[in-house]
Amino acid sequence: MPIQKRGWNRLLLVTGFLMYLGVTLWLYHGPLYTLLLPTGMTDISVLWNYAVFVILVGVLFLFRNFIPNREIPKLRATWQNFGILLGSIVLTFGVAYVVWFHMASYMESLMQSKIFPMLSLAANARFINALLGIVVAAIFVSIAVWKLKGWRLQSFSLSWATGLLSLVLVLVSTLLVIVQDRLFSVKNLAFPNGNLVDVLVIFVSQFFINGLMEETYFRGYMFPQLLAWVRNPYLAAWIMIGFFDAAHIPQSIVAGHAVLSWWQWLLCCMFPYMPTGWLFWAIYYRTRSVLPGALFHTYITNWALAFLIN
Repeated sequence: MPIQKRGWNRLLLVTGFLMYLGVTLWLYHGPLYTLLLPTGMTDISVLWNYAVFVILVGVLFLFRNFIPNREIPKLRATWQNFGILLGSIVLTFGVAYVVWFHMASYMESLMQSKIFPMLSLAANARFINALLGIVVAAIFVSIAVWKLKGWRLQSFSLSWATGLLSLVLVLVSTLLVIVQDRLFSVKNLAFPNGNLVDVLVIFVSQFFINGLMEETYFRGYMFPQLLAWVRNPYLAAWIMIGFFDAAHIPQSIVAGHAVLSWWQWLLCCMFPYMPTGWLFWAIYYRTRSVLPGALFHTYITNWALAFLIN
């Protein structure tokens, strides 16, 4: 691509992001402010979350010369593929509804019991959570692997550069959490307690049912499939992120006791106050592999979430 055209594309991208950020801040200062009330967050918290996003995306930009540009998997835009994607989306929301509205209290009580005495309570909870969710995770990963025929090696690859990228993202995220704790007096940094068994149990179990499942299904499969129809990577990413955030809505309702109308939830999915979906997509888009994002996803979810959620 000519340098001048590349410069214009970057200018348009930055301008679009600033407009998107402006709309997001306005929404959480106005129509979506009630969503923040149960969490104790403000529009300043939303601004912090997007500042974290910009910093971590900056890390990706620094690695641009070390990671070769590879093709995004080319999936066919057929009615059959549309039906498979639609069916998997319905299954996603069906599982989320059943889990959070009919099994949440049972799962909570089960996860608070120390079934495996050799593990800490936190490791017990995450391991039990993994046992309960492993079948669901296997189903969604299997759908993605099935549809990624011909692109599996690339989609699940990890080179020295992408491995180093994951490590740098982990370090930067940890530093951001330390700064966040100082500024907002929250405790989102949970260093492992020194028990190597606990650390391994938590990481491996959550990697398969959380990091790997979500990155494989949403970024590895849904994004390329949507791209086959809409032809624009940013629009395809926005639609995919809308579904990604919508899949977490039942969890938000149960955990935060939030009561919002359908249009508020729709806006929340289109303009999330915590842009993790955009960040995970950016990692995938830069590396063309789900593994760097899955590793980073697992780490920040369990030990160092640099984004404010409460």
